[in-house]
Amino acid sequence: MFIEYALESEALILGERIKGGIFRPTAKCLRYSTISGALRSYLGSENVHAVGVIDEYKVEYFTYSPQDKVTRKSKIPIIAEVLTNVKARVYIIENEITSKLPKEFNLFLGGLRTKGFGLCNLSFVRRISKEDAKSSIRLGYLATRIPEKVLNLFMITNVMKPVYGYLFEPTSDSSGVYVRSLFEGSLVYAPKFLLKGV
Repeated sequence: MFIEYALESEALILGERIKGGIFRPTAKCLRYSTISGALRSYLGSENVHAVGVIDEYKVEYFTYSPQDKVTRKSKIPIIAEVLTNVKARVYIIENEITSKLPKEFNLFLGGLRTKGFGLCNLSFVRRISKEDAKSSIRLGYLATRIPEKVLNLFMITNVMKPVYGYLFEPTSDSSGVYVRSLFEGSLVYAPKFLLKGV
């Protein structure tokens, strides 16, 4: 069983992992690691699995200058890509923990939360039975990013043309590992709600 929520946010920065440079792009999809991590923190449990599909957004830019903590001097200004007016769908695997989620609640996602970004409102839409999800499986392009090891939880049955990448998986409060994952654009057999333009 899946629980579907509608997610809305005025401004999100779902940063891509890059080194150096003054431009910080944002992902255009709501990956497993981001939404599952936020829900795990909200519920106080590791037994939470969720993905998201972004349907609508605009792209804007935000410039800021991080300060050196010792000298208190500003560094080179950084331009961050921002998703605004975001409308998305979140699909959560239902279990004894996630079934306790309220019908409506707020979460913070992504980066630069201290600058006012990342507040999201989630509203319950429906429950999707395994039978309904299974009957909707078809060939299409994946609209999110999911670790390979949890593909079966989301009923992704066959991967025809993968687009591989890595998602961060925390192993403690201060460390983690990168796990191989399917990225958006992978050609897969999956429930219709996880595919682009279907």
